[in-house]
Amino acid sequence: MNIEKYDFEGGLERGFKALFEASNVALITADDIDTSIGNEAVTVQIDTGGPGSDEHLNVGGEYDTYTGSIDIEVRTLRASNDQPTHSVFKNRHVELVANARQLLEEIGATEISTYWPDAHAPTKIKPTGTHREVDHEFRYTRLSYEMQFRIT
Repeated sequence: MNIEKYDFEGGLERGFKALFEASNVALITADDIDTSIGNEAVTVQIDTGGPGSDEHLNVGGEYDTYTGSIDIEVRTLRASNDQPTHSVFKNRHVELVANARQLLEEIGATEISTYWPDAHAPTKIKPTGTHREVDHEFRYTRLSYEMQFRIT
């Protein structure tokens, strides 16, 4: 038995981190303990559930399809001089949110084989909501998704 196969969150987070970094967006995961969170940050939280509704055992007698959730939080300074890199966006925060949505909602077979080559790979990602918040210093947007993933 390969114990690493059961690190669902870590395996999935590594793939999402690589996907975002390929698009020049630094994604901070729970394992990035040496990374300080600056004024601009995009973070991910993966929570895994039980076997999926189409649960079945693989040839090794293990469940191979699981459910979970993904939360991506974008945080930027409320009053920022950072300009978006694409002129269609009114500010950097809106651009980061749009970029995160596009990356998550356009994952295909090529991205899965590139960024999740090991045991874990998302097979279904469905948006479930957006929560926005502003305080005296920062703007926050949390994108929430249901997920189904497989282990191989």
